[in-house]
Amino acid sequence: AGRGVIIIAAPGGKRRTAAPLAKSPARRMHLDEIHGGNGRGRGRRIRAGEAAGRELATLLDILEANRQAVDVLARPWIKPGDRRAAALTLAQQAGCGKLVQDFVALVAERGRLDHLAAIVAAYQDLADAALGRVRAQVRTAVALTDAEKDQLARRLQTELGKQIILEETVDTNLLGGFVAQVGSLILDGSLDGQLARMRERLVRG
Repeated sequence: AGRGVIIIAAPGGKRRTAAPLAKSPARRMHLDEIHGGNGRGRGRRIRAGEAAGRELATLLDILEANRQAVDVLARPWIKPGDRRAAALTLAQQAGCGKLVQDFVALVAERGRLDHLAAIVAAYQDLADAALGRVRAQVRTAVALTDAEKDQLARRLQTELGKQIILEETVDTNLLGGFVAQVGSLILDGSLDGQLARMRERLVRG
């Protein structure tokens, strides 16, 4: 994490968009839980919104591990009420609170459970924007220690002026260092990148 960070690509990439029908309930739940109010009341809403985001992500992981259940619920001849009941049971078994239970049940009832991944991503984007933070996808040659994660997050926060949430994956193809991506911005502190830049300088003479 102590290695230099070099910007090699600037903003200009594509933005991800969620499914139109799925985006609306995600935005509605987000606004209800995070925006508005102040003091302790707003603090409670922020904590509730954060908890809902974690529950949605957990439920998504469970559903992605059991695609058969999602495929069954997506079949057109399944009655909306039955889809709602099944999704409600899944959310309850996953330990979700009432807010997420009702939300997922509504999504399933409308036949949009296959859009849950896009909904969760949209919800995270809205929550992050409301709280002034961004997510950094970091690829590393080896797993970072907690101290290295904290140091990298602080450096990125200094560069971008926003709170950083690191999402780390280990990429064994990297020779060393890391590559961080925040939206369309790419920060290359990898040994691969350093070698590539050295080759470019040698070619240019």
